[in-house]
Amino acid sequence: MLALNFDPFPVLETERLILRKFTPEDATDVYNLRSNPEAMRYIGKSLLRSVEEAEKLIAFYLKNISENISITWGINLKGEGGRVIGTIGYHTIDKDHYRAEIGYMIHPDLWGKGYMNEAISVLLQCGLNDLGFHSIEAKVNPENEKSCKILLKHGFVKEAHFKENFYFEGKFQDTAIYSIVKKV
Repeated sequence: MLALNFDPFPVLETERLILRKFTPEDATDVYNLRSNPEAMRYIGKSLLRSVEEAEKLIAFYLKNISENISITWGINLKGEGGRVIGTIGYHTIDKDHYRAEIGYMIHPDLWGKGYMNEAISVLLQCGLNDLGFHSIEAKVNPENEKSCKILLKHGFVKEAHFKENFYFEGKFQDTAIYSIVKKV
């Protein structure tokens, strides 16, 4: 079984980004991200309705980190202060099978600038090399073509397409499963 310990928290850096642990002070930024209909279009979760809900979400992230259940990073631009522009993490970890599920989002104002490409790259390195995952999966709404393309760019392979297996806001939606396996 995979043994995980997120203490100390692994801060990750790219050329333009810092991926760091959330703090309660990030609540307004998280609210701005998770209350944005465009950002949340393919996420399959309800929009946040208040900063207080963002505070609860951050507390949930921090609890899971402290209990080594899952790990989520806030994405910051270097040199731009501590403003959270997105999130990325391993939201589900199957320790018995050395497998994790990646999830990510970035504010729509920053789409198309390559930031998520950088964040996914460093997160895959961390997951496959430092955390010891053998495989990483992503569950994606197949209508989210940009997400599907970035996964393929990073070496993920489409494993499955489930028809109408996800019910959200009164309708059934498809799910595509992508994965990457550590090269030994």
